[in-house]
Amino acid sequence: MTPRHPIPRLYRALGYLAIWPALYALGVLVLLAELLVGEFPKPDSIGYILLCAQSCYLLDRVKVSDHRQDPADALALPDRAMLFAHFSKPIRTLVFVECLAASGIGWAIHPLLAPIPIIALGVVHLYAGRSATPSTPRLKDLPALKAFMIASGHLALGGAVVWGNHHNLIEHLRPTDVVAAIGVWFIIVGDAVLCDIDDHESDRVYATKSLAVLSGPVSAWISALISIVIGSGLIVLGHASRSVTVAIGVTLIATTVITRKNTNHRDFVDARLLAIVLFWIWILS
Repeated sequence: MTPRHPIPRLYRALGYLAIWPALYALGVLVLLAELLVGEFPKPDSIGYILLCAQSCYLLDRVKVSDHRQDPADALALPDRAMLFAHFSKPIRTLVFVECLAASGIGWAIHPLLAPIPIIALGVVHLYAGRSATPSTPRLKDLPALKAFMIASGHLALGGAVVWGNHHNLIEHLRPTDVVAAIGVWFIIVGDAVLCDIDDHESDRVYATKSLAVLSGPVSAWISALISIVIGSGLIVLGHASRSVTVAIGVTLIATTVITRKNTNHRDFVDARLLAIVLFWIWILS
């Protein structure tokens, strides 16, 4: 028997522990900060976004109690579901600690950021706080709403952190900034649709009407690519330093094209955004 290579196993394990989803949220923050204020986020903002993102992802997996855990998760990724079921209580404790830590950091950045981690966890609970039941759909089960809600949440969280560091951001917001922010939203929508392709079978069984379920995996992949192309075009239109955003957009599109036959989109999609944004900002800025 051929031994399993440790690197893919580690890569997948980091996804289970919400490292890649947290880094994706950081990628959104870095991209928004570059587009809106031309600055790299400060260490406290980085810590804040990582704690918020990881705690929200973990709560979505373990829920507030064991009887609320989602059988669709077990069908989609049995190893991950077994891990979370076995360690559900310590993971919930970690979520609570991370929420408190994020609130403290948020208060130091701006007092209005302090309640956001608690609000975010509440939204996650409303969005999918119980197991999937075809007869009583959750918010995430409504037709094609899943990707749009994820994108809106990421954009709102990243935008709030940028605003917390630049309190006059709204009054100095230009139309091009709005265009760029909308572009980021389209990119996140495309990425979320790609991730939904991985859950196509389990979502279909439990009546979560993601775009992949409604239109099929192939059409969903095409829709994701179109959304990322639109988003990439909008960030180019909305940012003065076109070389950076062109490079980011082209790389996002190219790395989406190569996922056409991927069986695991999620970890790749979650890991790539921050790497692409950091690379091109470092090279071209």
